[in-house]
Amino acid sequence: MGELREHWVNLRTATPSHRRVRLLAVLGALGFALSQAAAGGGGPVAWVGAVVLGLLVVVQPNGIMPALFLVWAIASWWAGVEGPWHWALLPATWSLLLVHASAALAASVPPQASVPASVLRRYAVHTGVVALVSTVVWALAALVTTGGDGGGPLPAVLGLALLALALVGYVRVRERQRQQA
Repeated sequence: MGELREHWVNLRTATPSHRRVRLLAVLGALGFALSQAAAGGGGPVAWVGAVVLGLLVVVQPNGIMPALFLVWAIASWWAGVEGPWHWALLPATWSLLLVHASAALAASVPPQASVPASVLRRYAVHTGVVALVSTVVWALAALVTTGGDGGGPLPAVLGLALLALALVGYVRVRERQRQQA
């Protein structure tokens, strides 16, 4: 019980910038619930569960709650939404990304400290890159699943090649950053 009180005190004494970052998790949870409803999946239990877990991420962004929220969201989508692809999957993915980024940013800065602008910019850039890559993967998935026979092994091979190129590019960028530092 003392740990729950500590999380509550941290939330109450947090700086306004830290609270705004934490509240982004609630917006992400609401976005996910609305996306799931738009896809015709889940039900009141899944939607309310996502929002309640999003609120718990606000209280405990550096513990088990973000992971529990993501597991709940993915499982409820998988169990409730028909088919391998739906247009609402993109806003749902962005919503999950918002919850994750919000929790990670809130956990990286002490609650009583203001969130530095440089850290906020770094998280915004990283989140934007992941959102862009997610959009490309969503569009490619739409092409593959709405096509005729799925294209055989070609989409899988192209996807793996694209992933390998992205990883090589990431490693090279990280090496350059380390050399400059």
